[in-house]
Amino acid sequence: MSCEHYWRDGILLVERGEPDPHRDTCVVCRREHKAREELVRALPLVGGTGGTTAGDLSWEARVWRRIARLEAPRARGWWRLGAAFAAACAIVLTWWMLGRRVQPDELRPRIEVVSGEVAMRSASPRVGDRVRIAVNPGDEVRIYRAGQLVLRCPARATRGSCVSDTRGMVAEALLADAGDYRLVIITSATAEPVGNLACDLGAIVSAGGEYQITELPVR
Repeated sequence: MSCEHYWRDGILLVERGEPDPHRDTCVVCRREHKAREELVRALPLVGGTGGTTAGDLSWEARVWRRIARLEAPRARGWWRLGAAFAAACAIVLTWWMLGRRVQPDELRPRIEVVSGEVAMRSASPRVGDRVRIAVNPGDEVRIYRAGQLVLRCPARATRGSCVSDTRGMVAEALLADAGDYRLVIITSATAEPVGNLACDLGAIVSAGGEYQITELPVR
């Protein structure tokens, strides 16, 4: 039994935070969604040095932007995205093996979860931990919880939880409540947020902007 819905339409609904009634009734699509979620959660842990970095996550944004910009006449080829996604993952693994000489502190964007004074891998963040996001100059950081904006650091901002220097910007936020957080790094022109994840992502795309998003479940 096969179903092309997940890689044709369902993946966009996931990225927009919208429900997918079809997936609720389709065993194949649920299986594909679960496999993707497990892979996405595991990839930030690949190649870390000393357990202090989640790695360069920009590959994921490039994949999703490529998917979002496919034109309707090419929709018949969307079933191939599953294979393309697996190939991208293999490339990421190879890139990390070849790039181990690069110091972790030089890699941006970089996401860390900090427990007390010790940075650790963001595998099992808990309430009371802090998330720290280091980005390149010109990037913007937004953090959403349950689809609502809880922190925004505009490009080159230095105020409150946002600190900028010549290397870029570091945004830090307390994970004060349990829930599903979304860490959004905007890497080009953007639009003012209204505070809702789905609406804000749509506005970024409409304005010609680009972004990458990372899921961070906190328990």
